[in-house]
Amino acid sequence: MKNIVSDVKKTLAFLGEMKRWKTNLFATGFFVRIEGIFHLVTAKHVVINRRTGRINDKEMKVFCSSKERGLYVTPVRDLKKKFGINWVFHKNKEVDIAIIPFALDPQKADFKVIPDEIFLPIDKLFELYDVFFLSYQPGIESHEKICPIFRSGTISIINEDGTYYIDAPAFPGNSGSPVFVKPSPITFTEKGYAIGKDEIGGKFIGIIGEYIPYTEVARSDQTGLPRVIFEENSGLSKVWSVSFINEVIKSDTFNIQLEIVKKIAEKEEYNAQR
Repeated sequence: MKNIVSDVKKTLAFLGEMKRWKTNLFATGFFVRIEGIFHLVTAKHVVINRRTGRINDKEMKVFCSSKERGLYVTPVRDLKKKFGINWVFHKNKEVDIAIIPFALDPQKADFKVIPDEIFLPIDKLFELYDVFFLSYQPGIESHEKICPIFRSGTISIINEDGTYYIDAPAFPGNSGSPVFVKPSPITFTEKGYAIGKDEIGGKFIGIIGEYIPYTEVARSDQTGLPRVIFEENSGLSKVWSVSFINEVIKSDTFNIQLEIVKKIAEKEEYNAQR
């Protein structure tokens, strides 16, 4: 468990902007490896302006820990311009996932990636599985390194649309957080349960989209019309399963871009060896 905690911390990135020497963090992302290429994954609503429907990342920067003192900062705009890349989304506009190839300097950035071989599809999950996710949390940020918080819970319900809810509350800043199965000495299986044989602990199972709100409506006694709507965090969070990420990865748009990035990576490596 100690190794899992230390490793998953380094897969995390914080997303934000820097204006007038002030850093404003607002979301979470994480690094994955797909066919040997590093990618950044976050929630779609983090990079899309909900009012206009357009990508809004001109000032966005990605923060991860540096191997030296301070943070390693990468402007998204610079990567897009240098490599001719862009965000890739699911064909279903409602799916809250965004993925982009991402270049990191392993000599300077202190990071790890989630390899695609530990992606666990939703058909391998059961309700009552213990899970955890880690996120940026406003108010406890550090200017020296990435300091994510851990939240844990259980899978409350697996929905027919391929999403599921967990009984772990998410808040602003937590969008885009990776979710994992919590290692346990007792695991559920299709045949019941198993003791001492945890084959899925630490597997990557999805991405936090948003919290599930609970609303109450105050109505006028005279007209019966709603006057005030109160919204509270229900304590449940919506998770977009790995199945959605796999569908993005299999899309033509993703693979066309992936092949271009592979060629660039091969050329960069060749030049570096020379």
